[in-house]
Amino acid sequence: MITITDVAADKIKEIMTSEGMPQAGLRIYGGGGGCGSGGGCGGSQFEIAIDDHAGEGDSVFENRGAKLYVDADTAKALEGAELGFIDDEQGKGFVLNFPNGAPPQSGGCGCGGPDPSSGGGGCGSGSGGGCGCG
Repeated sequence: MITITDVAADKIKEIMTSEGMPQAGLRIYGGGGGCGSGGGCGGSQFEIAIDDHAGEGDSVFENRGAKLYVDADTAKALEGAELGFIDDEQGKGFVLNFPNGAPPQSGGCGCGGPDPSSGGGGCGSGSGGGCGCG
C-alpha cells in the first residue's frame, strides 16, 4: 500500500483544480535507473504525471479526495511508500518517503537538492527537479 500525506493530498487537489480537472489524479510510474550526473540517487527512478482515470490493473490510492494511480509493477516496487509534498528553502515538490525502511535499491525520489541524503528536493523542485519526477 502507498499512502498519501494530508499535505500531498491537498496539493494534488489544488493542482487538479487549477488544471480544470478536479476529478483527475496523479499517476506514478517507474522510469528506470537513478538521477544521472550530479543527482546522487543510486536507486530506482519514478515519474509523476496528471491522469484523468485509472488504467486496467491499476491500484488507486486516495486521501481527502485526492487520487494516486499506480500500475501493478510500480505498486509492488513502492510497497510501504508515502507520497509527501515539501515546500522549503531547497524547493518544493512531491517526494516519496519510505517510513518503514529503505526504499527499493536504496534510492527513490526526493533528491533534487544539493545534498540528496537530506531528503530535500523532489518533483518540480526549484533546485533543478527531482529524481526523474519531471
